[in-house]
Amino acid sequence: MPDGKMNRRLARAATVVFVQLTRFVMATLGALAGLSVNGLIDWPTQIAYSRETIIILFVILGTSIGFIIGGMIGRELQRAYDYFETYVREMWLSDLILAVSGLLVGLVFALLVSIPFRALQPVWLSIVGQVLVFILLGYVGMRIALLKRSDVQKAFSRFAPEGAETHAVGVKLLDTSAIIDGRFAKLMESGFIDGEVRVPGFVLSELQTLSDSADDVRRARGRRGLDLLTSMRGGERPVEVFSADYPEIPEVDSKLVQLATDTKGSLVTVDHNLTQVARFQGIVVLNVNDLASALKPNHLPGEQLTIQVTKEGKEPEQGVGYLEDGTMVVVQGGRDLLGTTAGVLVTSVLQTSGGRMIFARPALPQ
Repeated sequence: MPDGKMNRRLARAATVVFVQLTRFVMATLGALAGLSVNGLIDWPTQIAYSRETIIILFVILGTSIGFIIGGMIGRELQRAYDYFETYVREMWLSDLILAVSGLLVGLVFALLVSIPFRALQPVWLSIVGQVLVFILLGYVGMRIALLKRSDVQKAFSRFAPEGAETHAVGVKLLDTSAIIDGRFAKLMESGFIDGEVRVPGFVLSELQTLSDSADDVRRARGRRGLDLLTSMRGGERPVEVFSADYPEIPEVDSKLVQLATDTKGSLVTVDHNLTQVARFQGIVVLNVNDLASALKPNHLPGEQLTIQVTKEGKEPEQGVGYLEDGTMVVVQGGRDLLGTTAGVLVTSVLQTSGGRMIFARPALPQ
């Protein structure tokens, strides 16, 4: 049996066992509560039943209520545990260490702050106040530690031996455009993209949003990206999806830049604007279009090409055609050649991270 199916069956079995144990505990507590309620009032004088019958009724009622509530509590606790387990498994080790350290510091402060609450009366108010202080300061300590992860990494790097690496080497972060483009998969298979390739959770969320879009083109792009990721996760070089987010940053591209900065990773993209912004901030960017442009054959001014002019250009009298590799050729004065195959002379070549564009004119007077 495949490991995936076995793991899912074990997970379902563990969930059933946990829920049943919770039901058993709650049913037992309900039965004890029924016995306690039985002793609060002299029931035989209130209703025409013997004490033994009343005890049995209250025990059955308490057990039934505990059984029902236990099932609901058990399922919710199991769901919360599964989410927590997934979140911790997909966290960076450095983030996990920082979160635990921040939690411990917060709890130490909570221990000091909660001292005045011990004098509160009644006792239940004192207990509730102390519990709330521990929860609040523990959470605040953990969040502050995670928000300052980059500063902590920089501080520790000062004490590292000279020449030592203070971060994981070779981690590549895929953005949405690269996943939808799909060429990164072939580059990984051929070895041009080495090291560990990962996808942040917020990029996966953006893909899911695209796949649910009402626009047909956006929906098709999103589903193509999700299908490609699904196929890559089971390949020889799996792409790992991990939990990461910056709630204070609204834009996905900005989150990617911040994540690459914090983790010292590099970005894989086909987005020209993201490439420029990330490189300006000192991040290593692997733009697939750069590689594709470098591998395309060069076309020099004066060289003659044969293309089919398929549509009109943006400017008057322009015609547009494409080479076999998809390079756009803008033909000045080529509007009359629309729908025909003609020879053109290259006048200039514009090459950017967004791709390559060739400008030409008809080879013969028309």
